[in-house]
Amino acid sequence: MKEIGIVTLLSVLAVAAAPHGRSDKVTVFVTSKSAQSFDACLAAAHVGAPSGFVLTDRGSQREIQLKNIAMDGPEARGVKQCL
Repeated sequence: MKEIGIVTLLSVLAVAAAPHGRSDKVTVFVTSKSAQSFDACLAAAHVGAPSGFVLTDRGSQREIQLKNIAMDGPEARGVKQCL
């Protein structure tokens, strides 16, 4: 339960700090889902891997980086939905 709270907190902070619209900044999300589970969720959300998308395995967590993605766009919504 503590992990879910930390993931949620990090996600909220990343979304709050992210600029609106497109920019050259990188937004980072963290999830405890496996890479396969996260990928399956994105596919189910009909998003696929956005062009500015990087998924990095950090042991017990996965780090999702979005670059030049509008935070209110379909790619970011799909990533947030799958956290």
